[in-house]
Order: sequence, then C-alpha cells, then structure tokens
Amino acid sequence: MYKIGLTGGICSGKSYVLKILENLKCYTVKADDISKEIIFSDNNDIKLKILEIFGKEVFLKDNTLNKDAFTKILFSDNEKRDFINNVIHPLVIEERRKILKDLENTNVYNFFVYESALLVESNSYEEFDKIIVVYTNPEEQLERLMKRDGLSEDEANIKIKAQFPLSEKLKIADYTINTSGTVESTKKNTLETFFLLEKDLLS
Repeated sequence: MYKIGLTGGICSGKSYVLKILENLKCYTVKADDISKEIIFSDNNDIKLKILEIFGKEVFLKDNTLNKDAFTKILFSDNEKRDFINNVIHPLVIEERRKILKDLENTNVYNFFVYESALLVESNSYEEFDKIIVVYTNPEEQLERLMKRDGLSEDEANIKIKAQFPLSEKLKIADYTINTSGTVESTKKNTLETFFLLEKDLLS
C-alpha cells in the first residue's frame, strides 16, 4: 500500500478532492478530523494545556471548549497557533501512524491518502511516497472562505495569510490539482492525477 500525502491551502478544495479519491477506493484520512477528536475530547491533559495557553475564556460554563472562541484566537495569534504544531500535531501523527500500521496488515487498499494542511510545515511529507498539492486561484480561495465561514474580506484574508505559503508547498509536489473553476473540471483533474498515480506506482 502506497502512502499519499494530500495538502494545500485553506478552502483550496482538498476535501472535495479527497472525497473523489475515496470513491476511487483509496483509504482516506483527514488530519483535521483526528485533530478535532483530540482537541475536543475529554482528555484532561489536553484541557489543562488549552487552559494554560488560551485562558479560561475559550471554555463554556460546562467546562467544554468553545469552538468559535478557540478558533478565532487560533487564527489571530501566531504564538497560540504554535499550540497546534507543538502539542496537537505530534498526537495526530501518532494516530495516523497507528491507523496506517493497522491497514498495512489487511492488503485491501492500494493507496492510503492522508489530507493535512500542515504536511509541509511539519516535515511529515517525508513519510509519504507521493505528495499531491491542491490549489485554486487567490480570488476563488478568498470567496470560498468568506462564504464557508461567514467572514468579512478582512477576516478571510487574515486566515489565508496565517497559512504557510502555497509556493513552498508546490516545491515538494509530485502532482498538483487545480480546483479553480467548475466542480466538473476539478473532478476531471483529480481523475487524471489518480490515473498518473496508478501508472507511476502500480504499473
């Protein structure tokens, strides 16, 4: 089974591409899903770390995490965003490796596709056989983010600028998928990339 890393900027179309690859019988995992399970779990060690770094204002009265308050601080404060890189991301990587180890004994899937926005920043990309970078034009990315999260243009730009530059991600790409334009064109580009994956790795 080949390990494929899928990355790109916020609202670049990663989730849609991942869904297409899942429909093509790849085993898919989203780092965000693992991360959310860890952050919003009842793990007291994680809660105490969040309290230490973010303060009690990110917790509701019932001691559960206030997702909106937590996310707002996360994207507006570089030092607090390091919490994800330094505390949560190593736990995410550990869980991803566990999932992969369990799968390798099954011989069911040809491709394990792991989608993570932090693949390059964390140097995790080095653990994968091939890297796919998903991207769209800046105008479309901005529009998608504003619509998805109900943000103003300024708020959306802050989120985009907080991300690792796309140019750095493209440097390590084995394949790229342009999601600008229609859903149909994105699907076509993804299918073409999957064909190349099969040709390069399975032929």
